[in-house]
Amino acid sequence: MTIGNEVQLPPGFEEQPPLPGATVSTKPKHTVVTACDHRFVWGAMLLGLSMRYHHMNCAYHVLGYDLPEQDARCLQSIPGTKVFPTHKTDTRSVCTQKPMAINTAETDVIVWMDADCVVSGNLEKFFVCPDNRLQIRLREKPENFSVYRNFYSGTDSLGEIPQKVLDTWQKDVDDLPQARIKTVYQTNCFVLNKQHLPFIELWKAQMLKVIPPDTRGVYSKNSVAYSMTDESVINSLFAFSAQAPETTAYLMDKQADAACIHFGLNPKPWQHWTLSALKHYDYIQTLISWGRKKGISLPQLSPSLLPINRKQEANLALLRDSLKALRFNASSGVRTILRHL
Repeated sequence: MTIGNEVQLPPGFEEQPPLPGATVSTKPKHTVVTACDHRFVWGAMLLGLSMRYHHMNCAYHVLGYDLPEQDARCLQSIPGTKVFPTHKTDTRSVCTQKPMAINTAETDVIVWMDADCVVSGNLEKFFVCPDNRLQIRLREKPENFSVYRNFYSGTDSLGEIPQKVLDTWQKDVDDLPQARIKTVYQTNCFVLNKQHLPFIELWKAQMLKVIPPDTRGVYSKNSVAYSMTDESVINSLFAFSAQAPETTAYLMDKQADAACIHFGLNPKPWQHWTLSALKHYDYIQTLISWGRKKGISLPQLSPSLLPINRKQEANLALLRDSLKALRFNASSGVRTILRHL
């Protein structure tokens, strides 16, 4: 039975057999999984390139949505990579299909990484679940405030999850009466083992229940409780489901030379550069050059990845960051006033 036959697809998704990839030098103990469509193929490529550049022997699985044949060939030219082609017919974001990608893995330890992540070193020593706990990063209060800054009322504790979000989560999960978390976990990268797969299935079922099929994008601005789609749903379960596993401290942000780098802000480097992402510009160019030397098939370089455009991209990033800061400060000031009315 092929790996692809084990994938459980939600309504609106059609599975095709996995495409064979090259092999790594030893039998993998871990699998890194991600998902992408054509818009994020460069992200999935850079993630795979960065892992092989740092001699990571983990299997690499990519759930590919409506990928052109050339995209799939490029991805599977990365050693140890399998592409699982699939087709989606509704507008839910690829991010809501993390459980389906996770289900392609055969190893005991499975690592989800968003297709806008790269690694800065060999991370396999961090692919652990101590005491069978799921390894995931918990946001600190200042960061949590930035997530929910548009949803606080005057009675909320700033930096914690707003009460109206918790009320909806508790009603929808319909399990525990009191929230077990005060801030939320981030889902761009986390480590689990096979014992956590029932919880992943619960996450999938809950997303199908509370995220409308016509939801577009990673963010749902019109939804208070589920504004961050997949991340909001898994946190509703961590808060109110007795089936949620215990968690352990996230390890892949402790060392600069061995970390998961997340290009979480828009635009992405293969579209344009943000000011915060520019510090990784030389590293991304190193990965591209290394991949070319190793005979890995690369997609066509976008203008933002061409070295000739580096100065222009830096100027655009500075302008974009300045405008964003102005909008943020203005919006924060207005909302502070409204909370006290």
